Amino acid sequence: MDEFFDKLKDGAYKAKGGAERIAKEVAKRTSNAITYTKLTFAVNEAQKKVNDVYTEIGKNMYEKYLEGEGYDDTFTASFEQIDRLMDEISALNEKTAELKNTLKCPECGASNPAEADYCIKCGSHLSHETDDDYEDDIDSAYEEAESLADDDDEDDDDDVIIINAKKPE
Repeated sequence: MDEFFDKLKDGAYKAKGGAERIAKEVAKRTSNAITYTKLTFAVNEAQKKVNDVYTEIGKNMYEKYLEGEGYDDTFTASFEQIDRLMDEISALNEKTAELKNTLKCPECGASNPAEADYCIKCGSHLSHETDDDYEDDIDSAYEEAESLADDDDEDDDDDVIIINAKKPE
């Protein structure tokens, strides 16, 4: 009878552990969904502000037109505000792309699925290079340089091999 209760107890502990893992995963996904929603909302708010500035520019330009005046520097502040808002939208879209696990095309800036090899908008090759790939590239370049130095039959100390490697950002 004790054996039965021990098995029952073990099963309950296993179920508890599984439930805890599931709860943590659900919490993580919910957190990502909430963050994604907040970022999307922020993008929409910034875009609305841009549209409001566009409307104000149009209204002011039309008034200047009706008054027969020029509008050279009149809109500089509005244009600068639009530039700032567009930068903010771009930064928010990048954060959203990170959450969605997408790759940004280096040529056109379009978001692509993480597993894509080529941009869905312009067809440019997308880089999937990771830090591990970078380390492998450095190691293989070093090994190749060593083998080239070993293959040299002449004992010439003037040979210098320079490897310029820069870690991708």
